[in-house]
Amino acid sequence: MSYRIIVDLSHKEQLEEFPEFALGEDDYEVEYIDKNEGPIEFDMLEDFDILFIGNIQHSKNGKDDKFTQEELLAIKKFIGEGGGLLLTSGDGGDKDVPMKQGSIRVLYKISGVRRFWNGIIQEAPSNYLIKKKNILITELFNHPITEGITELVLPNCTFFTLTEEDVEDLIVTSEKAEFKYYVDEETGALGPVPICVVSDFYNGRCVTIGSSDWLLENDFGLDAGDNLKFLSNIIEWLSGEI
Repeated sequence: MSYRIIVDLSHKEQLEEFPEFALGEDDYEVEYIDKNEGPIEFDMLEDFDILFIGNIQHSKNGKDDKFTQEELLAIKKFIGEGGGLLLTSGDGGDKDVPMKQGSIRVLYKISGVRRFWNGIIQEAPSNYLIKKKNILITELFNHPITEGITELVLPNCTFFTLTEEDVEDLIVTSEKAEFKYYVDEETGALGPVPICVVSDFYNGRCVTIGSSDWLLENDFGLDAGDNLKFLSNIIEWLSGEI
């Protein structure tokens, strides 16, 4: 099996490269929508299996990091006709930029996520690796994506407010998790909240994760725990192989 992944860089994404790794006997190829190649159009996407959007850095007034109605329609058509969307955020989330300005929230019909909170999760000692910001996950809900996964590390993570539509939690924080909200720099109790969810959109699928740094090739990224296996499972599930 060969997988084709297209990475959007036209909306000020922080993660500018998809990691290089092996999918066992399977191959994959990656192409990019570069910074000056937008707006996204359906004919850019239609020959690919997966669209990857990695941690958009929203600004209050800029337009380059926002989605137009035409782009939203193109993405919806791509996913609705059987494509996959891997959407990752990070600490700071959507920077509190509202949907009406074209923030990442506009994808909620696909992702099931209405808000990516503007701050960073800080876990209890039993649930982090070295630093509070490196969330250590050992409990996951049953799903083809979590098959064979016993430990994950998600650094620099935010959490979601979900829609009331059909969206499935895969990972939530612990009872003792806290959240530092960047607007007032206050840290308060958080408890169990979703940080990784999956959803279906017509014939397509979406995976949304509150961290992007787990995809970096370092000790807290792809080299940590079962992060690499997790990514392999996500690609296979988004492509309809599992």
